[in-house]
Amino acid sequence: MKRVAAFLLVLALAALVFYFGSFTLAKSETRMSAQTGGVRDANATFNEGFCIYPDSPFGKMVAAELKAMGHKVLTLSAPVKCDGQFLAVWIEWFNVSYSPILARGQVRVVAIYSSAGDPAHYLSYRNATDKERAPMTFGRTDRPQFQAYILLDISDESRGIIGLRGYRDYLMRQAARAIAARAGRFELEEKTQKAALNKS
Repeated sequence: MKRVAAFLLVLALAALVFYFGSFTLAKSETRMSAQTGGVRDANATFNEGFCIYPDSPFGKMVAAELKAMGHKVLTLSAPVKCDGQFLAVWIEWFNVSYSPILARGQVRVVAIYSSAGDPAHYLSYRNATDKERAPMTFGRTDRPQFQAYILLDISDESRGIIGLRGYRDYLMRQAARAIAARAGRFELEEKTQKAALNKS
């Protein structure tokens, strides 16, 4: 009887470790696909740094990635005009099929961007009835800017010793890195275009 109780206790502790564990000793095969679209006004304004909304766990991950790339970053608790480039980011859906030795996950992340710190595009998305078309619908703005959206899909299969929490964090980190890299390229592409025009 004592052996059965000890075995059940060990089993319960192992389940807790794997459920709450933030470790991933695994080989991962991760695939990403992204759709990006935007509209650029003539003489678009690009503010320095980024304002990330919302101030959520995923938003903080994106902010950390942008900081690591050398950008100044401010997180916002509300979608308001800011002095940086506005970037609203959120996880649209998140699916995980999990066991301690094999995990599969799919994540879709959406981002809406304004080079001039203008949240108007995001606010129109939030109030829209057709959420699929809303990110791709750009309105007129008072200030010349570059507006864009990013739809990012990640699918992954990992084999090894995997904690559920660690696996979820891994998927979110991959998504945060990809979003930060794409958003960080918008200003760089603008500078490259201007430099090419000045040379010609």
